[in-house]
Amino acid sequence: MANNSVVYTEKNNCQDCYKCIRECPVKAIKIESHSASIDQDLCISCGHCTVVCPVGAKKVRDDLDKVKFFIKNKYKTIVSLAPSYNSEYSDYSDSQIISAIKSLGVTDVSETALGAEIVSHEALNYLKDKDDGVFFSSCCPSIVSLICKYYPDYKSNLTPIMSPMIAHGKLLKKMYGEDTKIIFIGPCIAKKMEADEYNKYIDVVITFNDLKRWMDDEFINFSDFNTEIKNKFIPSKSTSGALFPIDGGMLTCMDPDAKTSDISLMSFSGVKNVEAALTNLNKAKIKGKIFIELMACEGGCINGPACNNNNSSIIKRHDVIASSEKISAENSFYNIDIKLNYDNLKKISKNEYTEEQINESLETVGKFSSADELNCGGCGYESCRDFAKAMLDGKADRTMCVSYMRKVAHDKATVILHKIPSGIVIVNENLKIIEANMNFAKLLGDEIIMIFKNDPGLENADIKKLLPFHKLFTSVLEYGEELIDKDVKIEEKNIQLSIVNIQKHKIVCAIIRDMRLPQVREDIVIERTRKVINENMKTVQKIAYLLGENVSNTEAMLNSIIETHKP
Repeated sequence: MANNSVVYTEKNNCQDCYKCIRECPVKAIKIESHSASIDQDLCISCGHCTVVCPVGAKKVRDDLDKVKFFIKNKYKTIVSLAPSYNSEYSDYSDSQIISAIKSLGVTDVSETALGAEIVSHEALNYLKDKDDGVFFSSCCPSIVSLICKYYPDYKSNLTPIMSPMIAHGKLLKKMYGEDTKIIFIGPCIAKKMEADEYNKYIDVVITFNDLKRWMDDEFINFSDFNTEIKNKFIPSKSTSGALFPIDGGMLTCMDPDAKTSDISLMSFSGVKNVEAALTNLNKAKIKGKIFIELMACEGGCINGPACNNNNSSIIKRHDVIASSEKISAENSFYNIDIKLNYDNLKKISKNEYTEEQINESLETVGKFSSADELNCGGCGYESCRDFAKAMLDGKADRTMCVSYMRKVAHDKATVILHKIPSGIVIVNENLKIIEANMNFAKLLGDEIIMIFKNDPGLENADIKKLLPFHKLFTSVLEYGEELIDKDVKIEEKNIQLSIVNIQKHKIVCAIIRDMRLPQVREDIVIERTRKVINENMKTVQKIAYLLGENVSNTEAMLNSIIETHKP
């Protein structure tokens, strides 16, 4: 499926479970045509919905063909490999990883961590010249999008510095030529969004998942390559930048210089934790400089939505730290300008609704008081009032409310139950009545009618004490085989009984029809006559063999019809 959106919904697969709404930190989901589509204007491309969707209906744009196009057409291609490769491919050496990637046709491989080192250096220089205040890292594109769209008051607190990926892309283009195609590979879906915006520096983004699929298609494994082959990252190995994919990693890079500059360092990861940290921050009186590293994924990029490695976060974190301890500092490349602004990212205009509008919206789902507001979260929203606002926004509809739909279904069932001319009784596995209608009571006589009037529905009554053929219920409940149109008697009354499953082995429903009633007799005559005709048509080809049996069946059916019409 061609789709320019970074994350989108495969509508045919969506099961209307609303899990993506529950999990989306900014509620960028809209229900339309019974499918949970993504509102691209609201989305921050964190990719969390792609992880939690139980049926895989949330898809990530596939850009692998673009990479293959560059290779096929002999472009010079350099992979910018995210530093979380140290946790993703911890079982393999750098040389094996580089060799495997180059075997796919790319020219060279470089570490995005070089860009991270440039960013941390630039961030420190920026902070040294600033007055007291709070400053946010700009490394995570999802967080930058979150702040610009939903917390615009904090937009000026973002450090106006490129992310490590963009800085690295700019560095590589400067060193190896502007026509070089830079391919970022990492665990982050939001990088696709960022690369779309800064396509001057990054030509295409694929994920670790994409790389695995590509290598599988080409039957390539990291283990195929000898560790003795000394393939190296260009232009050099990174140093402290390798720590960037874990929360607090950027701060570790900055720490020695930050201490001498009296800058306090903090880190928050996970969108909900970030939002909690931002709450009322603008009301606080800040003394000194505070630099806060913010990451959308809890624990950092090592837990990004497009990782293959499902190891414990502790193991992943250890692998990243261990890899950084093995390297020695080399030359850094600070001679590029990586400043930017966020003018392209506009705040989200939220609709404001009056109490009257919200209450009217709530009333459409049968919520007329605060006691009716269950706040169960079944619709995907935190509260009934949030759901009411979503309905006013056109993002949600009434059918998403579980309690409302249950009441509608119950009301419909109750109307049908009491309007249908037949006796209806619903029974559980203990042969206790769940619900019954008045026509069922009428079949059992005046005493049961009186009980029914005092206890409508006969809930918890024992069917064994009411019906002589209760063993038929036991049989259907035990074996699951439904009973259709069986003729039985209740106190000399000829009735037709069907017992069908509602929940197999748990709940059954019996339809009991008094064959003496006029509205039933006509139905039975038509039905049984049709059976006679169908039986005859089936036996035409085998008439010689089945004639005797067929005549017997016909006679029995006609006799039954005659009995039905007896006064």
